[in-house]
Parts: sequence; C-alpha cells; structure tokens
Amino acid sequence: MEEKNQLKNKKTKFKVIGAVSILLLILIAFLAWFFIIRDTSPATVTSDEAIDARNQTLSSCSDEGTEDVNGTWVVANDCGTFDETCLTKVCGTSFAGFRIKEELVGVGGKTVVGRTPDVKGSLIIIDETITTPEAEPLITVNMASLMTDNSARDNALKNQAIETSKFPTATFSITEPISFSNQAESLDGFETDVTGTLTIHGVSREEIITINASFNGNTILIYGELGPILLKDYDIEKPRSAVVLSVEDNALMEFQIFFKKAK
Repeated sequence: MEEKNQLKNKKTKFKVIGAVSILLLILIAFLAWFFIIRDTSPATVTSDEAIDARNQTLSSCSDEGTEDVNGTWVVANDCGTFDETCLTKVCGTSFAGFRIKEELVGVGGKTVVGRTPDVKGSLIIIDETITTPEAEPLITVNMASLMTDNSARDNALKNQAIETSKFPTATFSITEPISFSNQAESLDGFETDVTGTLTIHGVSREEIITINASFNGNTILIYGELGPILLKDYDIEKPRSAVVLSVEDNALMEFQIFFKKAK
C-alpha cells in the first residue's frame, strides 16, 4: 500500500513538473516574441493612427492664426514632442526617416524604421504658390541623428549603408512651384505631386513625391512618402552583420513636417 502511494506521489510530482515546464516554455516563447520577434515598427505616416496623432498636435500647438497664407514659413519646433516612442508608435511631430525590411538570424523578418526630428527648412508662399528661398532646399535632414530601435544598428549606419559619418545630410529641393490655391480643401488636406531633387548618400536624383498638404489658419502640415527607393540608385550598399540574413534592396522614405509662419 505504501509503495502504491509513493508511486502515485511520484506520478503527481512528474505531472506538476511537466505542467510547470510547459508553462515556462510558453512564457519564454511569449517573451521572445514580444521582445525579439514581434515587429514593433510604427504605422506609416499615411495611416489613420498617424492622422489622428497629427490632428491632436495641430489642436495643441495652435497660436494666433493668420488669414493670409502668403509669406515665409519655417519648420516648427514647438509642435509635438519626439522621443523613443516615435520609433515604435505613431508620432505627432515633425520628422523624416525611412523604412526597410530585413531578416534576422533565428528571428525572421521585421521592418526597420529610422527617424529623426532634426529637420530644417522653409518655404515661401506668394500668390498661393509655394517656392523656396533661392538656392535653398525645401527640407534638410540631419542623417547623422537618425535613430532606430537598436543602438548597434544606429552605430553601424555611420559607416555602412547610408554612411552618415560621410554623408551627414539629405535634402529635397523642389524644381517646380507647388500650387497651394485649393483653399476649399486646405483645412482637410489635399494631395499633390511635387517634382524635385532628392539628395541622399551624396547622390542627387529627380523624384516625384506625392504629398498631402493642409493649412488650419495657423500651421501648414506637409506629409508623405516616397518608395520604393532602390538602394543602388543612390549608391547605397546593403548593411552587413552577423545577425542579419538579408536586407531588401529598396526602402521607403517618409516625412511629416509642421510649418509656422516666420515672425
């Protein structure tokens, strides 16, 4: 009788150990998915979530309005806040950046997002037509300040791929004026194609970017994306790493910029 009880207790003990082991494996698998495998890239600038975030910023950074859209406008630094959450969630502030897909050893594919709030630029509106100050780009981006969700990747980008230590800036200069005359749709925003010269990694190419522009009586908001951009068109080599199996040969550029009227 005692031997039967001992055997029964052993079986119960093994069952408990087995159940605990299974739970631990499930927990480890979940943690691995959550912290390593899960794609944490934020929604694109054209998503509904991003639109909501920008609308919240527009309502909170309002200043004295202006009835006249004509004049000089500069990138606003007081509309929204850029922090690390902007690398994994939608962000209601000015930034420029990129998206590219990579596949990691033992992890699988994920979308890498790099962003920086270090964006400068100005535009001039005369007779409801957008131009830029003579010989100046519409937007200048400090590529050396680009951040992703991985500091090791950030350091690698200094000497690989876009080589920010050699090519610290990227610019977009418009080559044709942009019509801003559609006042009836300016509050909700309207789409228009913009022709200009994009300079990345020391290479300049003509590109046509579809942007969304809006004016709420106080702030001009311009956002959009361009892609796919072939890396080889800008002499960009794919980054190399022991943990990276592959990187796509194209990327998506994205931006959202808030402008305030110069005083």
